Amino acid sequence: MEKLKIQEIISFTKGIKIQETKNQDITKISIDSREVDQDTLFIPIIGEKFDGHTFMESAYNLGCRNFLCDENHEFNKENINLIKVKDTKIALGHIAKGYKEKFNLTTIGITGSVGKTSTKDIISSVLSQKYNTLKTQGNQNNEIGLPKTLLNINKKTQIAVIEMAMDKKGDLNYLTNIVHPNIAIITNIGMSHIMNFKNQEGIFYSKMEIANSLTSKDTLIVNGDDKYLKTLKNKQHDYKLLTYGFEENNDIYCKDYKIEETSSFTCVYKDKEYKFKIASPAKHNIGNALIAIMLGIDLGLTKEQIEEGLLNIEMTKNRLELVKTDKYTIINDTYNANYDSVMSAISVLNNYKTRKVAILGDILELGGYSEEIHRKLGKDITCDLLISIGKESKYTYEEAVKKGIKAYYFLTKEEFYDKIKQILKPEDTILVKASRGMELDKLVEKLK
Repeated sequence: MEKLKIQEIISFTKGIKIQETKNQDITKISIDSREVDQDTLFIPIIGEKFDGHTFMESAYNLGCRNFLCDENHEFNKENINLIKVKDTKIALGHIAKGYKEKFNLTTIGITGSVGKTSTKDIISSVLSQKYNTLKTQGNQNNEIGLPKTLLNINKKTQIAVIEMAMDKKGDLNYLTNIVHPNIAIITNIGMSHIMNFKNQEGIFYSKMEIANSLTSKDTLIVNGDDKYLKTLKNKQHDYKLLTYGFEENNDIYCKDYKIEETSSFTCVYKDKEYKFKIASPAKHNIGNALIAIMLGIDLGLTKEQIEEGLLNIEMTKNRLELVKTDKYTIINDTYNANYDSVMSAISVLNNYKTRKVAILGDILELGGYSEEIHRKLGKDITCDLLISIGKESKYTYEEAVKKGIKAYYFLTKEEFYDKIKQILKPEDTILVKASRGMELDKLVEKLK
């Protein structure tokens, strides 16, 4: 990050300066007391398990001399800058917003029930062929991670590609007020976090919060094949609306494609056909690539630059990551899961000609919908062999067996470890997919 003055921190947060010292320059902002120095601003966040205020002493002992604290805490030390705010987590967001507004850059905000991380990776890979591009790292897409991402902007940054997550109504509105994207993207409306909404329509309206700050100069890009998002085509908007997908009535659409480990496809944009290849065996990533192609063309990239970006994507770890061992081809998609992303991953698995094995763990955060959705998975999936792991995945196993799929059920991944050599065969193609809390990434390591 570039330097900030203490007075700017006070202005951004509308905080009250309690103490001050001579050093007024901030070169780093941290919520981790172990990662501080003299010029760091330490922001103690109150989380579910820890109150960051209890680590202010540790930060001070490591040389930190710049602190925020909330109005319910005190911190009395010599030679420090101390700013008191109402809520330190919200103050972090305000600082990130103020900092971002110091720079003249294009900001792209991405949300959606499925595909926002891969879309972020693909867009960043393409646009970075011409522009200095910053992107969200890992899962830094919430009220803490997103501000931390924005604080990585510097004078050279031309485009920031920001992933924006939500659990409940209002989350995206809060993040949008921080980011103020020039270009907003919604990949689809699925069933993620359905336990916090009455229905899928409620998810749609909450996803649309990303458009709350858009003006006539801004653009909203949506999946025009999506049941809910396609309804936007027939409405008036204050912003420019663009759509993408596989249906011909979209602004950019995929005309034909061939799925391989490096897939090829033809798309049409502004009445002109383009042929591209993408380093992905997934149809949905062709859809995501359409957004990057559209943005690339509109932002002045050559076809060669766009294709270079599509062929050299650095995907976020554990997202449809292909791992080849002496025995197996593993599709590691353990980053997270919901119904839609599982079905997308299954479609990737089914492109392979070897025996297709799906190792599926529980989808978490479904509340009262859990049994219904896990059973629906069992009814809808296609594979040669299913291995279900977890309490809720028993429902997937039961429905798969009913339709004739060979299947095994284990309550824990450890129970499966003892049976791996008996169940799996050399040359199997194996998909591993579950919510992150199931820790099936450890199973992938075991398979390796």
